[in-house]
Amino acid sequence: MREPAGGAEGLLYGNYPMSSPESGPVILIGAARSGTKFLRDILNESEALARTPYDASYVWRYGNENRPDDAFSREDAGARVRGFALPTLRRMAGLGKTDDRRLLEKTVGNALRVSFVDEILPDARFIHLIRDGRAVTESAMRMWQAPPDWSSLRTKLRSLPLSNAGYALWFARNYVSGLLSGRSGGKVWGPRYPGMMEDAVKLSLEEVCAKQWTESVASARVQLAELPAQRVHTVRYEDMLGDPASLDALLDFLALPDADRVRTAFEARAARGNLDKWQASLSREQADTITRIAEPELTAFGYPLSDNTENTP
Repeated sequence: MREPAGGAEGLLYGNYPMSSPESGPVILIGAARSGTKFLRDILNESEALARTPYDASYVWRYGNENRPDDAFSREDAGARVRGFALPTLRRMAGLGKTDDRRLLEKTVGNALRVSFVDEILPDARFIHLIRDGRAVTESAMRMWQAPPDWSSLRTKLRSLPLSNAGYALWFARNYVSGLLSGRSGGKVWGPRYPGMMEDAVKLSLEEVCAKQWTESVASARVQLAELPAQRVHTVRYEDMLGDPASLDALLDFLALPDADRVRTAFEARAARGNLDKWQASLSREQADTITRIAEPELTAFGYPLSDNTENTP
């Protein structure tokens, strides 16, 4: 880990000036199905930010396309990778060379490679969005079994440079493998934690999805703790929807000049009625299995392990 140099004023991080709250890219970190897309789109209401329109997995995997998982380290962010990632992300967000809006980016695989992202964007501010792992797992289980969103895939493929053809080939192989194994989609879906490809063969769907959430959250928690505290803000999805002070703290962290625009959009779009949907959707056995796997991170972030579900036995 690189240590900050300098005093409290004008801190230097490596050879880069540490950004003020009003500057630097904003990177959303969160397990898949945790609400990161919702938060990205809400924050994009600020005229100070410009979002990438979808998860940029092919950008972050540039130069590492053949890796079996998404858990990259700082050492994987070589000069070639660094030279590709930021310009590509800025183009995706519609940022010109003189555009002073801040890049807003979320790719769920980045929960497994925070230090890698930090090596590429050393002036970034990170928001870690946490959602109850049981709710996330229930949602992820449905996504693993859903057919691909072909409209979204066509959009991504049109912007995919030839240098990233390896990522497209991996997706095609994953999709065919899924069909051959009886799935309607790919063999695996979402962030690839180390060993997930093997787990997808030998474990139940709820076990794999629970491990996916747990590994994503634990990896992000550990790696974010290594960064200067002023560059990281952690918020629970449930708190953000239930307590206006939680959203205010997030907006204060970003120091957006038009925070009221974000608050208005948030109130108009926040869906507060499905927080406990997982309790009715999972069987008691599934819920118990997921809780057992996710317990360390559920506990770390203050989620109660017992519930008042009316699940079927």
